[in-house]
Amino acid sequence: MGHVLSFGFVVAAAAMLGGCGSSSSNKSSPGAGDAGPGDATAEEAGDASDEGSNEGTYPPFPVDAPQIRKNQGAVLTNPVIVTITFPGETSASTWEAFGDGIGASSYWSATTAQYGVGPATSGPSNHVRMTQPLPASMSYDDLANFVSAALQPVDSDGGAADAGATDAGPPNPAWPVPTLDASGRGQTIYSVFIPPSTSVNDPGSGMAFCDLGALGYHDEVFAGSTGVSYAVTLECPSLTLALNEETAAHETIEAATDPYTESGTAGYTGFDANHLAWDLYTQYNDELADACENWEDSYYQESASFPYWVQRSWSNTAALAGHDPCVPAAAGPYQGMTLFPSEESTVKVNQSALGGPTSNTLGFKATVGQPLTFQVGYFSDASTAPWKISYDFPAEIGGGMGNGVSNGKAKVTIDKTSGQNGDKATVTVTVSTKGASGFHLMAITWDPPTSQEYLPHYLPLVIVDE
Repeated sequence: MGHVLSFGFVVAAAAMLGGCGSSSSNKSSPGAGDAGPGDATAEEAGDASDEGSNEGTYPPFPVDAPQIRKNQGAVLTNPVIVTITFPGETSASTWEAFGDGIGASSYWSATTAQYGVGPATSGPSNHVRMTQPLPASMSYDDLANFVSAALQPVDSDGGAADAGATDAGPPNPAWPVPTLDASGRGQTIYSVFIPPSTSVNDPGSGMAFCDLGALGYHDEVFAGSTGVSYAVTLECPSLTLALNEETAAHETIEAATDPYTESGTAGYTGFDANHLAWDLYTQYNDELADACENWEDSYYQESASFPYWVQRSWSNTAALAGHDPCVPAAAGPYQGMTLFPSEESTVKVNQSALGGPTSNTLGFKATVGQPLTFQVGYFSDASTAPWKISYDFPAEIGGGMGNGVSNGKAKVTIDKTSGQNGDKATVTVTVSTKGASGFHLMAITWDPPTSQEYLPHYLPLVIVDE
């Protein structure tokens, strides 16, 4: 199996926990019954216009930012993009130009260069327009088999027969063979655009990914013994071209920075051990583009040299420096919130009910009925007006496998719900009901979106019951 995007959940397939998200359709909160930015019980102390105590130093204190793990550091150092389209595709020339242009764009270098990915190349010899249509319905495995068959030299029809497509008419054109690096590793991304006439279905539920809000994914297949990365953009019915472009940008980035999903040599995926709360809150959607997919300001149209709608992607470097962690950064100062690790302790989180292990991470300990207090810090990377914060204490913690467990209950108050660079707020959490797995998940939230398709910016944290 591979990695499927989702908005607020991960589809039910065993190896899809590292969700590969995408564009701005049908987003929902990570937890059922979320309090939401407007429902926080908060008590504000101090004048919202008061200047922060460290105003002028940006950020005013070290930022406790999560890092997406390098793992084995397997990335594409010299990626080549091959664009695959099918009969009836009205945007074939758009997708070919997209694949030709992304690798030389400033967008590509901003999102991938810091992770060791080189400029991607493409061109007319890497444009494949299939002559035989796909079937009306395919499973996730069917499509993987189709891509694999298309890359085998003995399969002259591009694998259409293996996918159940009509084998009449001229054979489909052959796909270019994968390029290799000096170690013999595949460097090609096969970017496959599935037309609205074909439904690709979740192998667990049998439902169409489009109906689940999943618009694309990436995975690895093998050409002989060579692992090859491929990215899928699902042109779901009723979606705009802009949404499809955002999906293609998202999946291409992740296909380059975590290409070998089946080979046991991972690239950049998973939040670091001290920030397990981020994995829990995002339901394990934790590759580079996934980490930014829930926020409204992650979507924008690029410049004239690469005039497509794209999605910002996570930067470990920018996050640690107190800048917008999603690059290329939006214009204007970034406003963020941080925990202070000196107030946390190492806690043990049992994820077995969610299909995961028992892990040690940084968090807080709480006793039922006893107030737990900790501070959060306001920071920005330039002078800016005060901003408001709230919190989210979901009713349920979702497991990313179609299951979820009770998050318990607690009263939460925040003593300073508006602040600016250098200010601190004290958060008080009084647990009234233990979580079903012995822990609670909550988040400090800010920058409420203008649409229900998105989430506020969030700072997740975990509280373990004593």
